[in-house]
Amino acid sequence: MNTTTVEGDGIVTEVRDLVETYVKAEVVEITEPSTGVVALAVRSGNSVTPLTPTIFDQYRDAPRYRQGAATLLSIDSLIDHINRFKDTDSIVFADDNREKPSITAVLDYHRVGAGGDPRFGKHRSLFGFPLSDEWKAWNDSNATPMSMADFAAFLENRIIDVLYVIPGEDSLPEDVQRLIDTLGGGDTVATPNKLMELARGLQVNESAVVQEAVNLSSGEGVVRFQSEHTDAAGAPLKVPSLFLIGIPVFNNGPLYRIAARLRYRKAGGRLTFWYELWRTDRTFDHAFSEAVERVKIETELPVLIGKPEA
Repeated sequence: MNTTTVEGDGIVTEVRDLVETYVKAEVVEITEPSTGVVALAVRSGNSVTPLTPTIFDQYRDAPRYRQGAATLLSIDSLIDHINRFKDTDSIVFADDNREKPSITAVLDYHRVGAGGDPRFGKHRSLFGFPLSDEWKAWNDSNATPMSMADFAAFLENRIIDVLYVIPGEDSLPEDVQRLIDTLGGGDTVATPNKLMELARGLQVNESAVVQEAVNLSSGEGVVRFQSEHTDAAGAPLKVPSLFLIGIPVFNNGPLYRIAARLRYRKAGGRLTFWYELWRTDRTFDHAFSEAVERVKIETELPVLIGKPEA
């Protein structure tokens, strides 16, 4: 027998057993020093890999805690969802971003007080305020110069939003009434019929040359066209100073009366028209505040303006 070979095989076997023992995976417990929380981990060689608790979720009869964010599509549903799961430490955050306003309720928020127990904050109710089609249409074209034809088409498409208001007889918000008085009184406010008359007049004179555009002391303008059509009269066309629209800020929300000032500019014998909505920021803020106040009252939870922790 070759002694050297036997000794060599023994060394190989010992090395192999040592390596297998060293790299053999085993489940161990690791302890978090500050709290004493024990977790499972897999040790293999010099590495220790914690086991994520989620690998056991499929074997549980129930989740360890509630988590996830429900996206609600109406204020009513948001309130119902909050009331279904809230507790004394739940809280609501309201983001007043005018482009993407939203409300987030954190149902498992941290316990109240500096000494209160922290919680995960993973169970939430989300609501993104849907801006109304009317609000988006009027704001998208706000202060945008348009040709006579484009402006006339816009007015015809949105004429349903224009209010028939008789200043002095109809009750108007105080700031709107002051604006009307400043611009010359009730005669400066266009009715839907007046705007349609203006739109049709602009369409008839689309190819006409403007003779004059004069601002009168009443606040109205007079536009006189030199028509290229032989059978057109080219009569003066009055341009009112402003009109009022009634539109909701959010889908299915209440209507808000908003003043829109009419503007035009003459350049190269042509007119460019546009309108400027007056103080829509205050209108948005009022609509948002009313919705937030309703959530606060009907859920009986505190509401903070801002966003929750990520």
